Amino acid sequence: MYNYSRQKDFCWGAIIGGGVAVLTSLLFTTKKGRQIQRKIADAYEDVEESVRDKFLDAKEKAEEKLSDTKEKVEDSAHNAKKQTAK
Repeated sequence: MYNYSRQKDFCWGAIIGGGVAVLTSLLFTTKKGRQIQRKIADAYEDVEESVRDKFLDAKEKAEEKLSDTKEKVEDSAHNAKKQTAK
């Protein structure tokens, strides 16, 4: 378990470190400030869109599972009602 935790911590550190490195390299390039700002804004918009799409997909799947579960519960309740009526 300890080994898994260290691997997980290393992976998170690598991801965060990579993000900081990319941001730092963008900020210290020789391009004009507006170009860098636009590039950062574009990257942010791409990430935001990706997260939004994944959230909507997860929401849709959750709604489908909820609907299926609701139908199963209603069917079970209907069958139980029939069983007690006999």
